[in-house]
Amino acid sequence: MNEATSELLADANDIVREQLALAWREHIERVRDVLEAQWPERMERVLEETVAGLAARLEEEHQDALAAQLQEVNRSAEAARRELIQKLNQIVRRLRSFEDERHWSNTLVDATRGFCGRAALFLIRDRKLHLETTRNFDDADLADDVPLDAAPAFASAVETRDTLVAMRTGSELSAPVEAYLGEDGDPGSRCYLFPVVTRQDVPAVLYADSGEVDVDALDLLVAIAGAVLNPQPARKPARVPPVDGLVTITPPATATQKPEILSWFSLSREDRELHLRAQRFARVQVAEIRLYQSEKVKNGRAAHDLYTSLKKEMDSAREAFRREFLDASDSMVDYLHLELVRTLANDDAEVLGRSYPGPLV
Repeated sequence: MNEATSELLADANDIVREQLALAWREHIERVRDVLEAQWPERMERVLEETVAGLAARLEEEHQDALAAQLQEVNRSAEAARRELIQKLNQIVRRLRSFEDERHWSNTLVDATRGFCGRAALFLIRDRKLHLETTRNFDDADLADDVPLDAAPAFASAVETRDTLVAMRTGSELSAPVEAYLGEDGDPGSRCYLFPVVTRQDVPAVLYADSGEVDVDALDLLVAIAGAVLNPQPARKPARVPPVDGLVTITPPATATQKPEILSWFSLSREDRELHLRAQRFARVQVAEIRLYQSEKVKNGRAAHDLYTSLKKEMDSAREAFRREFLDASDSMVDYLHLELVRTLANDDAEVLGRSYPGPLV
């Protein structure tokens, strides 16, 4: 290859390189122009898609976490509910199986654990407060019974039969009770008085203070405690010994006789269990009549003559109650009659009708 040819090739290469460089720069310029024109829109779309995806993932994770938390809360609430039901069932069984006044009192006060810091039970005897038992107090006893009139807050709870919030002062609780309560908490702090109510009387008042007091739970406790103390009238009053300081009932003899003092405490455990079975039997019998004979019940109520409408069902239930319960205990009450009046006659005995034979005892 001669020198002229070499120079020609070199010039051609230079020209090609320059053209390639120009073409490349032109391509770069076009790419830059495209990017500058479309980059904001594309970036905005990419960001939106990225943020939307991230938000969806976060929401899904949040929903999963929330669902797990709710499930855990529900499990905890269910466990707490079961625990409370078990505790209340145990309390009911213990209260129903009490053997004497002291046993009943100790059971009630012990059942307040978890519902208040301190508790004390005052029995009402001859219009006086008698400190029966306590929880989380000093072992010392209240020296003397306190006249109810000297303790206005207790007197008000007994008279109204309602839970009362009082200040822990001598003017409301009486000076002896205030001194006995000691200095737990702030002077003059609040306390709660829960009257134990039976059908005809208030035989005791539960005192509670210190810390958080669960008023609803304690209201339920005293209601249960009062229910098991409801007096049971006897068919043969002479067979049931009187008990001082408790509620009175009128035996079904004559209206001119004086009320005779009678208490659930005077019944044996077997008799108490029989009374409870009789109450359940009466409720079931009347509930079945109301459920399966609803049309007859409706017609009987409208005519103020349930017995005529339901004679067969009532007579059958009365005979079964007589056979299973009245003949088994001299202290038995006609719970079937009480349930018929309460549930079918809506607490109006006249709705049973003139032909209704009346209570079995």
